[in-house]
Amino acid sequence: MALQQYPLVKTFIVAAWLEAILYGIYFCGFWVGVYLNIRMKWANNQNRIINLTSIIMFIVATLHVSMNGFRAIVGYVDYGSAPGGPVSFLGVISTWHHIFKDDLYACQSILGDAMALPRSTVSGIAITVLFGSVNPNASIFDPRLAHWITIFYSVAVAQNIITTGLMALRLWTMEKQSARIRVGGSIFMPLLLILVESAALYLFVQVLLLVLYAVNYNAQFILLESITPVVGITFGMIALRLILRSQRVPLSDDQATVGHIALRRIAVNVTTQMEHDIPGDKLAPV
Repeated sequence: MALQQYPLVKTFIVAAWLEAILYGIYFCGFWVGVYLNIRMKWANNQNRIINLTSIIMFIVATLHVSMNGFRAIVGYVDYGSAPGGPVSFLGVISTWHHIFKDDLYACQSILGDAMALPRSTVSGIAITVLFGSVNPNASIFDPRLAHWITIFYSVAVAQNIITTGLMALRLWTMEKQSARIRVGGSIFMPLLLILVESAALYLFVQVLLLVLYAVNYNAQFILLESITPVVGITFGMIALRLILRSQRVPLSDDQATVGHIALRRIAVNVTTQMEHDIPGDKLAPV
């Protein structure tokens, strides 16, 4: 039984609506992060990179939702009574505004998948170049586009699984190694949970998007437009939780540490140890 297509005229408006909701969530989370950064002075060299990436992602997501707002207004107001209706405007993939908003999507995905930067960049550039060269009446499922789009989605999914898995494995290994020498609770397991929980939403949307595109279902447009704010939400959740995690109760002055790991103290009776190591008749009188 063939899958009944979701009408494009509904798809485009639902996609814009869902992105607006997700962007609203992202907007609130981003400014909470900015406030905590300023209040907690979380601005060493490592964290400046995270902060800069967060700002770039926020700008990209803002431009993307603005472009889709512009497209929705023009499509459903100016083209509402035109032949073909809103789809005659929103469904044309070779227009500058469609290419620009998909460039923003590709940029956001590349930022989120930085470990796969070379492969993702090639696929993303190829897609946007082809958008400008295909027939104006072509769809997103055109054979010329399908190959590169499938590669882009597949690389994003595979990279997310591989890098998240490798980072989780590294944190798990460090947890096992530190368990023998630290006191108090684990510091690596909470980081592992932050990583896995925050990446789960992004991975779920990526996998579902790939499946919907593979079966040529129009509802993939809805998830496609939601990816940009979802990437920002995912990255923002990790950064925000790391900020809060860094504000732990400080250790006492006499507690030995390596980095942020509190070490077990080993008490040694020096006199007893010397008597054990040196025969009694060779001990010098005090």
